[in-house]
Amino acid sequence: MTVLAAIGEGLAEFSLAGGRGRPALGFGGDAANVCVMAARLGARTRFAGRVGDDELGRRMLAFWGEHGIELGSVRPDPGAPTGLYLNEVGEDGHRFVYWRRGSAGSRLEPDDLAPAFLERVGTLVVTGVTLAVSPSCAAAARQAMAVARDRGVRVACVLNHRPALGGDVEELASVARASDVTIGSREDAEAVFGTRDPGRVRALLGDGPAELVLTDGADPAVVVAGGEAVAQPVPAVEVRNAAGAGDALAGAYLAARLRGERPAHSLAWGVAAATLSVQRDGCAAAYPSAEETAGLLARMKPGVPA
Repeated sequence: MTVLAAIGEGLAEFSLAGGRGRPALGFGGDAANVCVMAARLGARTRFAGRVGDDELGRRMLAFWGEHGIELGSVRPDPGAPTGLYLNEVGEDGHRFVYWRRGSAGSRLEPDDLAPAFLERVGTLVVTGVTLAVSPSCAAAARQAMAVARDRGVRVACVLNHRPALGGDVEELASVARASDVTIGSREDAEAVFGTRDPGRVRALLGDGPAELVLTDGADPAVVVAGGEAVAQPVPAVEVRNAAGAGDALAGAYLAARLRGERPAHSLAWGVAAATLSVQRDGCAAAYPSAEETAGLLARMKPGVPA
């Protein structure tokens, strides 16, 4: 089985569920979330990053390990704490408050990548957050991409543009153009490429990505691949907490592609996973199982030409 590998930041999550029950400890970080969702759907996954040499870091490693994520390139850092964020839910949706500056996750460096990190890897995931969280994280991501290219490994760029991190939009656009798959929200696309239109975004990506996936909240998600565009309707549900839903979609889509599913059917898997995740509190800990995802997928409307 080929591996889905991701490089980035892990964060502890303190979820405040808008008065619904007790606060809960969970785990996030967009690249790690992609691995968790893909692993829940049966993919073999691998992660590279740093965690603090503290109780939060140990619990995060245990959480990832429970999902079978390979952690040979995750380094405990005794010189910095595990990063933390609050996931607050209110009438206007979820809001994040971060404590990540100087965290262990932000101190990832190119030398942290084990020589075997990209062995038997089918897809490498790089995200906009990884590129933005620190210069050393960005350097590690660029190195991983260069090695992946040399080895013929597909690269997936999950846009996840976060203006508060002050990331370089031009660098993110360049990474997306150099990737085989680009995934993001239409909001991401507008920030990075100046347009929300899938056809226009695909044109601006040039000869790079063979696949483009764009989401739009409760409106249909679109995949553009092989000269065709397919829109996948999103089931109508009550949204409880949308944190990490985009990462769930990305993880499910890439897991399906790794096992040979067509882009349109892979997008349906992604939409099903994200739809289930938004109905629960928390981030990666709320991701659905393969059985739950397949059950919803069987009831969903099929995709249509976009």
